[in-house]
Amino acid sequence: MTSKSKGMRRFFWDTGDRDFIVETCKELWPEEVAEVLHRADSACQKTFVFTHRWDMERCETEVAFADHIDWNYRHNGDLEWLVMLNRARYMSELGQAYWLTGEEKYAEGYIFLLRDWMNQNPLTEEEVVSSADRAYNVKDTWRKLDSGIRITNWLKGYQCVCKSHLWGEEEEVLFLEAVQRHGMYLSIAYTPHDRQSNWGFLESNGLFQLALLYPELEGSGAWLDIAVKRMQEMCHVQIFADGMHNEQCSMYHHEVLHCLFETALLAKVNDYELPPILMDTLNRMFGASLSFVQPDGHQPMLGDSDGTDIRDVLTRGAVMCQRGDLKKMGYAFLDYEGIWYFQNQGFDLYEQMEEQEPSYSSIELPQSGYAFMRSDWSKDARYLWFDAGHMDVIRAHGHDDLLHLSLFAYGREFLTDPGRYTYMEQEARRYFKESFQHNTLSVDGLSISLYVNSWKWNNMAEPYDRFWNTSDKFDYVQGSHDGYLRLSEPVQVRRQILFVKPDYWIVVDTCRSNGQHDYTLPFHFAEGLVIRVEQDGGILAFEPDRGPSLRIIPVVANQTLIGSAWVSRNYNEKTPSLKAEFRRRGSGFTKFVTVLYPSRTLDSEQEQPLISEVEVLNSYGNRVPSNLATALSIRHGQRVDTVLFSHQGPRGYRFAGQHMSGEVLLLKDNAVLGTSVSYTVKI
Repeated sequence: MTSKSKGMRRFFWDTGDRDFIVETCKELWPEEVAEVLHRADSACQKTFVFTHRWDMERCETEVAFADHIDWNYRHNGDLEWLVMLNRARYMSELGQAYWLTGEEKYAEGYIFLLRDWMNQNPLTEEEVVSSADRAYNVKDTWRKLDSGIRITNWLKGYQCVCKSHLWGEEEEVLFLEAVQRHGMYLSIAYTPHDRQSNWGFLESNGLFQLALLYPELEGSGAWLDIAVKRMQEMCHVQIFADGMHNEQCSMYHHEVLHCLFETALLAKVNDYELPPILMDTLNRMFGASLSFVQPDGHQPMLGDSDGTDIRDVLTRGAVMCQRGDLKKMGYAFLDYEGIWYFQNQGFDLYEQMEEQEPSYSSIELPQSGYAFMRSDWSKDARYLWFDAGHMDVIRAHGHDDLLHLSLFAYGREFLTDPGRYTYMEQEARRYFKESFQHNTLSVDGLSISLYVNSWKWNNMAEPYDRFWNTSDKFDYVQGSHDGYLRLSEPVQVRRQILFVKPDYWIVVDTCRSNGQHDYTLPFHFAEGLVIRVEQDGGILAFEPDRGPSLRIIPVVANQTLIGSAWVSRNYNEKTPSLKAEFRRRGSGFTKFVTVLYPSRTLDSEQEQPLISEVEVLNSYGNRVPSNLATALSIRHGQRVDTVLFSHQGPRGYRFAGQHMSGEVLLLKDNAVLGTSVSYTVKI
């Protein structure tokens, strides 16, 4: 046996790519290199920290072991720390550190950890077969998804350290045993539920890689067929036509995307033909990521998600799919991991690729129910996302956030989703999942759905009444849910949002009930903002340095309260923030009408809108009461917009000197140009 298995096919990178990878990473990504070396140095000392941007459950606290590793250790009692330890990203980084520095201590560290894990975690085929009908795993260190992740990290590290003089026959035999053991396990330990869950992709990517790279191993041919068949099935089951993963969660969307990306790329470099649906699905998933990326390059915290920077994902997608629109929101040059994946050829391809403006600015993902409104694709864009979709198909990672909105403007996040913080069964888990911590209306102090535990809900609300329309002058979205129809005096809730491009949004929340109820409309703010209540009960949010600001202007009088809240950008981390609430009590028809008006600077007096209600007449000239129609005039600068929302379906209305028919109507007057244009937003 040579230092590398004779049958091993081409990996993402090989020794011939080393000089380019090392020199380019050091030159362009010195901070990433420093982070990799720090974590690799720690692993050599049997000390572990999980701070990579794509560590699914991050932990900033370093945990050290004196001698051998306790692979079943749970830091602070959290199973997620144990699984992060056993996913072994540090094995990949030990290999990278070995190439980056040439220091043998990294190969030595890799070998020690490989031996220690293999010695402490035996697994027989009998154990796997006897446990094959279990929903999750044989034992904690052999959870299926973690095993799929682990072997991909071991393969990456191996590719770098196998040329070390410390790597001999004994190490090669042990590594091949590890590959064989993981192949046997991942080929058997798969259930029908995995076909529905992100777990299935995480498992199958690992099985595909080891089977393709080691054709000489017993069973590898069958394993390869199994992995491809499973992924082909999962593409049909898990990925919506709009490209979003069915767990409705940006974090796990990108974990699945990563698995498809690695599978497709490894197949490509080995001239292995995959079913076309895999590449088509990957392309659609990259498209969904482009749809929801925030102006700062981060993913919105949809469901159980961190606020991770996804420009590396978009950059690699641009190379993989040769898409200039992905480059628009990616990095200026190939990202750190992308350099390892694509080397010199991919680096040059990205550099020469023409950046393209995406074909849309705003978009709805119709199957997942998310709508993304944006003024443009600049870092200063005005951006709002709205959730009118199902919680998630398997009820695992979704939050109780129906009709939630988040808002970003002029380089600053203002209204935010709170994140996830923890998976441990504790009050904090409930806090971050229930609807109270999302920017969506609540009734009588009740969450939209009934929280049972970390992974279960009762009376789960369902969305309905969705509608979307977009143009270069406006975006409009609406949605309802049945969450409060469960009450003894049921309440029908509806949210309508009109984006008058490119400046501001009007949000209309309506509630219909025969009984009297208490209504709360919350706004959760990103960290670091100053929040002030204005004389009219409105809210002004701004940075301490008087940079960008957001005015939340209530058209209907409410009680306004300010309180404390939390935001979690990463697992195991939470930061104090503030929230504001509009409160009203009402029976019959009750409405909140709110203007969300961002400004580039706090002192831009000319950007502050003047808002007034407008009289509405029906086609016979009779006044229409406010419970049947709401009309507003918004004067900003030299422009006046007049908007009408009908609360009785489409009708004929006379307002602001116009006679129009429809349910949502918009007039735009420009004094400078002397123009007046009308739009039927919703008929």
